[in-house]
Amino acid sequence: MRATRREFGTGTAGAVAISFSGSFKMRTLILTFIAFGMTCVCLADFTFDDNGTSVTVLDGGKPVLAYHYGRMNPPKGIDAERYWRSSYIHPLYGLDGDVLTGDFQRDHPHHRGVYWTWPQCKLGNRQMDIWHLVGVRQLFERWLEREAGPDTAEIGVQNVWVFDDGPDPVVREQVRLTVHRADNDGRAIDFHLSFTNVSAEVVTIKGQNGAGYGGLCLRADRARRNPVITTARGVLKKDSNSIGSPWADFSSPTKRGGPNSGAAIFQHPKNPDYPHRGWCLRHYGFLGAAWPHDKPFKLQPAGSIDLRYRLYVHRGTAEDANVAEKHNAYVKAHK
Repeated sequence: MRATRREFGTGTAGAVAISFSGSFKMRTLILTFIAFGMTCVCLADFTFDDNGTSVTVLDGGKPVLAYHYGRMNPPKGIDAERYWRSSYIHPLYGLDGDVLTGDFQRDHPHHRGVYWTWPQCKLGNRQMDIWHLVGVRQLFERWLEREAGPDTAEIGVQNVWVFDDGPDPVVREQVRLTVHRADNDGRAIDFHLSFTNVSAEVVTIKGQNGAGYGGLCLRADRARRNPVITTARGVLKKDSNSIGSPWADFSSPTKRGGPNSGAAIFQHPKNPDYPHRGWCLRHYGFLGAAWPHDKPFKLQPAGSIDLRYRLYVHRGTAEDANVAEKHNAYVKAHK
């Protein structure tokens, strides 16, 4: 028997539907419990908490991540009209409840938890810097899916890229997240990102010359010190703008003198140019799967591109968590 909980809407008052599969007797028994006022939501280990701006995914009541679909304003001292944002993840939590990501960091106020943007995009010849939040934003359009079950939680959302002087959307993005149950080593979170040009002009997606930037990115909390960055080539001693590796990992102590925790980004084997060169890696706390790096990728009107990644949250360092083996298993399962 399996129970799932589906939610649609932007708040906790959204409609909820529960579906069952299994024997007739079991379905009858569950429905009888419901008839007597009992709830079956407890059958799902994953749940959602929606405050009207953000949805938090909880596993057994413990937070895994928060996805912001509404407007998020910066703290005092950071230009609110320039740097407000939506459509990203923060916090991302470690397996023991520590916060892995940072938002509105003073050194890079445009960095935002886990996000997917590029700095040198264009609509025709018009600059469209969604990375630095220069005159263009990702805005929530509608929910595609919110389903919590015993083994996974799934979120599907549709957003649009719109210039501040809009109103017409330029790119429509669909983001699908699948959060898996954690084991003793880590937790997998799968990303399926789809971008469609809904304008009448060519849309160019591109990272910064030389440094790359863009794609699926993770910004660690600046309070996390003594970081370790690891790729398939080993521990990285210096920052990198381009490295050939199908995965990259960031870990650091959860607190001074405490154990490490971290997260890795895995490239999906069916992504374009796999394993693509790139990776903007910074020891202040940044992982960026920088596809298409500094080469422009053009989306013709009605054209689209799909990108898939796995975010693997784990205890310890990449070596402690056997990240290389986890990546190999991921690739083998998805070839």
